[in-house]
Amino acid sequence: MNTNDTLDGLRLDGRTTVLGIIGDPIAQVKAPLPLTRLLQARSINAVLVPLHVHGDDVAALLGALHAVRNVAGIVVTVPHKQRVAGLSIELMPSARQAQAVNVLRRTSDGWQGDLLDGAGFVAGLVRSGFDVKGRSVGMAGAGGAGSAIGLALAAAGAASIDVHDVDAAKCAELVERLRALGHAAGHWDAASPRELVVNATPMGMKPGDALPFALSAIQAGQTVAEVIMEPATTPLLLEAQARGARIVHGRHMMNEQLEAMADFFFGEVQP
Repeated sequence: MNTNDTLDGLRLDGRTTVLGIIGDPIAQVKAPLPLTRLLQARSINAVLVPLHVHGDDVAALLGALHAVRNVAGIVVTVPHKQRVAGLSIELMPSARQAQAVNVLRRTSDGWQGDLLDGAGFVAGLVRSGFDVKGRSVGMAGAGGAGSAIGLALAAAGAASIDVHDVDAAKCAELVERLRALGHAAGHWDAASPRELVVNATPMGMKPGDALPFALSAIQAGQTVAEVIMEPATTPLLLEAQARGARIVHGRHMMNEQLEAMADFFFGEVQP
């Protein structure tokens, strides 16, 4: 095989630029192939590679990867989004506001981080036919994804956003951040219904996980949205379907972000 050959239609050779996606666990991620295909459809010789990294090793990994000259950037997934935002990197406005990062790109002396989760999540809701404006929201999860989603829902005009998290301090911090920006926000009991209920936690990734909130929070006619991509239809979504609620799968958030990720790492496609 020479360096100009392709593998399943994708280019992979000594000139290939590498992106990594870090998480713990990592087997559930779905972005590597679709983002790689999108980049190569733009004539960008690049691939996205999954990297299983424990939290305590993240800072050291970023230092090591910056020394690898053909590594252009990193996608950050659970549970590292807030940890990365706390490192000595340049934060763009969305990441600074939410104190979470899901994409990093190389700069001359380090990394620049942004957060695309929230905008991707809201775009997916809109594409599925759900109008956020004026709706009440109950959300489980105040971590990196939850913070991004909460802020994006507020910016999209949600009437109220009530939050639940097992970490009471993290929950209170997100509620106060939303209130400080002038949005109606409070603590959710994770049992009472809202027009939109969101799982922004990892609960449901592993067999036997408890549901992220009580079944009493789900009623016919509601919309129930996930951030989990594997399994595609989580136990929460199965329960929601059985109760006559509309469901929005977790993969929608990633799908809506792919173009934005490509633009972030390599610049917008010129017309």
